Amino acid sequence: MTAPPLALSVWGRAGPLPSLEPGSLYASALLQLALAPGHALYTLAPRGWPHPDTVPCLYAVQPHGNELLVGDAVASTPDAIRDYLREHSPLDAPLRDTPLAAARAQATQAILDDALADLVLHTLFSLPPNFQQVTASALAPPRARILPSSLPRRLRAAVRARLESPALQLWGLGGSWERQEREDARRWNTTAGLAEARDPAAHLPASGVHLRPALTGDVKEQWERSRIAARARELFLSLRAMLGAGPFLLGCMQPTSVDARLYSLLAPLLLGATLPIDVLPVLLRDEFPELVEHTQRMHRHLWSAADKDAWVWHRTPALYAEPSFSLQPLWHALNPRNWFAGSAREPEHLPSTLRYGRWAFYLWAILGPIAYVALTGLVTIEYEDPEADEVVEPVEDDDGLDEENNEEDDTLLNDDAQEMGTLDPTEFVDDDEE
Repeated sequence: MTAPPLALSVWGRAGPLPSLEPGSLYASALLQLALAPGHALYTLAPRGWPHPDTVPCLYAVQPHGNELLVGDAVASTPDAIRDYLREHSPLDAPLRDTPLAAARAQATQAILDDALADLVLHTLFSLPPNFQQVTASALAPPRARILPSSLPRRLRAAVRARLESPALQLWGLGGSWERQEREDARRWNTTAGLAEARDPAAHLPASGVHLRPALTGDVKEQWERSRIAARARELFLSLRAMLGAGPFLLGCMQPTSVDARLYSLLAPLLLGATLPIDVLPVLLRDEFPELVEHTQRMHRHLWSAADKDAWVWHRTPALYAEPSFSLQPLWHALNPRNWFAGSAREPEHLPSTLRYGRWAFYLWAILGPIAYVALTGLVTIEYEDPEADEVVEPVEDDDGLDEENNEEDDTLLNDDAQEMGTLDPTEFVDDDEE
């Protein structure tokens, strides 16, 4: 099945690369590998209003004169884009020949997505100098605008939520944002000539590492970077073994989606702008030249015939096919003339059982909830007569209660006197009571 004309929304480009963001670069490489050249492909700048687009996202498009009419989204994740292209192109044909090849490809893809991608995102977004000098400017290039773009900060927040998870804990290793903010504040104070920047005591040498916080931070960051390099070295050793002596991964003679994924992760480190903290690029160039050559080979295979005005670098203006707002369906539904207009024409084409069943459904839908509420007692209806007389209980007199209590006491005294054989029953009564 042939794919229709497609448009891909990606983040901004970075020099020789269509995009510095690994997900956008992966989707662009998949489209170029599966359909180009000869297929109608376009790239779009993501929208921020009325709602932000999912990036990368693949859309079906239709040319409309000199403009582009963008329809529904075909796939909204890199994995969904890969599956869509597998159905509409010969992408990954060598990996679908045998179950063993498919299983090896899936295992390699898992290593790239779950391990190497985190280290690359850490290098691009977590290390303050790399993010401020390279990543932020590549994602939102400076242009004439009133307010700066919030895209780099929003992407950094999303990456931070991923890298701060208990299973990874990579955020902040090798470079602390708090320390960077303190250094920036000290530099700004010095430039402004503030008093604390001219304090001589702040520049006196201190003995001991614990008394020199800057030196302690440097040692800690170097140790953390060595841990990141050790973790990356294990991954690169596995990938070099999978590459072997062939031009592409898993012994294939043609690039597959696995090669495109590896290219999207290593190209921002090797082919993009020079990173201030280049732990991973130096490790690749010094110890793993095979992976560097694979990245360069994939770059030549994908973009050697494409110029700087090709679809992947050119952001095409587009018209999004938004649903039109019309009151005609609502008016047609509320017009009483149309309530039975359809039922008068349909009996000629519908069997009698279907017509009777439809009316039975209407009756049940209307009367069923009413009967259910009445039988289950969910709603209780109470009637109250406003003219009913209130029953007033009589209030007993305290004097009457005292007289009754005195009579009961006299009766009890007489009974006790008779039982004890007393001749005079009133001898237990006080003189005052007599």
